Amino acid sequence: MAAATGKIITIGRSYGAGGRSIGRQVAEDLKIPYYDSELLAETAKSSGLDEKYLASVDEKEINDAALYMSVGYMSPTYSSVRQIAANAQREVIEKIASEGPCVIVGRRANEILAERPNLLSVFITASVESRIIHVMNREHLTEKEAKKKVLRADKERAAYYNQFSGNEWGYAATYDLCINTDMLGADHAAQIIEFVAGKT
Repeated sequence: MAAATGKIITIGRSYGAGGRSIGRQVAEDLKIPYYDSELLAETAKSSGLDEKYLASVDEKEINDAALYMSVGYMSPTYSSVRQIAANAQREVIEKIASEGPCVIVGRRANEILAERPNLLSVFITASVESRIIHVMNREHLTEKEAKKKVLRADKERAAYYNQFSGNEWGYAATYDLCINTDMLGADHAAQIIEFVAGKT
């Protein structure tokens, strides 16, 4: 069945705000591919790095001092593991986008694809309090555990995004559409994204 949009939709999200489930719903309703953790497998193939390693650093800032590898024996050119992974992920995201409309969650896809005229970049957020409750229910954690996970994940995502991007993670002016799921809920958030994707 034909796609219901010509847009490449990127979704940045605060942890626990529902960005992943909203992205899946949008992709299903608009009949376009959805990419999230699938990008890790493709990046592993492209970079030669282990998929488990990539999962361990996914959307996290990486310390060059701790992870450094040489490219070629006695070569004057050196690349960090971080940069190899970032470059491979960029290539995968650009390849996916070149194949047609889709939904890509996270991994600074909005920044990587910023020059594409058919890009719709979205950021999904909610209050820390509601996100803590959501994570408690979803992952069966105590309030203390959920709060720690929410704050840590947000910090890691921001550090990762800011490390490789000239923009600031979650800064409204760098996205086409910002949605607070406290106000709208996941279903209405998906409907708004679908409406905009079909109208622009």
